[in-house]
Amino acid sequence: MATIKDVSQLANVSISTVSRVINNTAQVAPEKREAVLAAMKELSFRPNSFAQALVSKRSNCIGVLVGDLCGGPFFAQMMRGIESMVDKANKFTIVVSGNHDAARERHAIQALLQRQCDALILHSKALPDEELSELASGSTPIVFINRQVPGCEERCVWLDNQAGITTACQHLLDAGHSRIAFITSDDEEFVDGQQRMAGYRVALQRAGIELDPALIGRAFADEKGGYVAMSELLERGVPFTAVLGFNDAMVAGAISCLLERGYKIPQQVSVVGFDDIPYARYIYPKLTTVRYPIEEMGERAAELALRLLDHKPVEGLALKFEAELVRRESVA
Repeated sequence: MATIKDVSQLANVSISTVSRVINNTAQVAPEKREAVLAAMKELSFRPNSFAQALVSKRSNCIGVLVGDLCGGPFFAQMMRGIESMVDKANKFTIVVSGNHDAARERHAIQALLQRQCDALILHSKALPDEELSELASGSTPIVFINRQVPGCEERCVWLDNQAGITTACQHLLDAGHSRIAFITSDDEEFVDGQQRMAGYRVALQRAGIELDPALIGRAFADEKGGYVAMSELLERGVPFTAVLGFNDAMVAGAISCLLERGYKIPQQVSVVGFDDIPYARYIYPKLTTVRYPIEEMGERAAELALRLLDHKPVEGLALKFEAELVRRESVA
């Protein structure tokens, strides 16, 4: 493997000149720069990124913490938004997952910091606000996505979850439904779950409808969980004409359960999801849902992180996002 010394000898320049070319830290005569680049190409020399970081104080990488690398399209969409901005800045991303577990999130964040990432974008759901606030006070720019951390509001890119579910529930109310079941996460400490439950309550209260706990089904917030939650609701025998879901994944599982039991959608049961993940428009019937603009939020989080890194103004960047109802075929 070629070394920086090999490059300097082939180019007939000093090691310090090669270092300046690699790190672009000072002016180098054009003919010497060309000689160094030619030598690097001939020797297939690849600069040591850690050594470069020591010199330039930049690693040219943005660290990203996601919840789950295998949890469906949500985080894939978020990463697409982040990488679209990071690529434009001629940087790259290092991605780790925390699985919504405090110990794993803490370990993952420390790993990113130890690798001298220039900035971090964190989708943290398990760590307490105080710990995240302390991280944000360090020298590495940190942006939080899909969460509000008190005291760090100018670093948070977030969605109004409560308003989103209220919009979805109101759509069902406007369609004439009053017995609306809600299938949601069984993790009652999950902030998103609390906010979406609050949105469900608000919509019913505005309509003068008393919340019926028997119409709430809880399970893990994925397709299997949606199937389980719907099965339990049906076993209770409580009447309902519509189902509101914590996310599209749960709704997909719920629809499967309903179809297996002979229910027609939307003729007998209307359903509304939350997220508008790609397959929502391809399942049958096409799913009415609330669009979660996670790709745009990823772009904004990356833009914010890059601005903080380069000490550029961040005033005027919209950090709060709103969910938008997408009407399709699953509501009668």
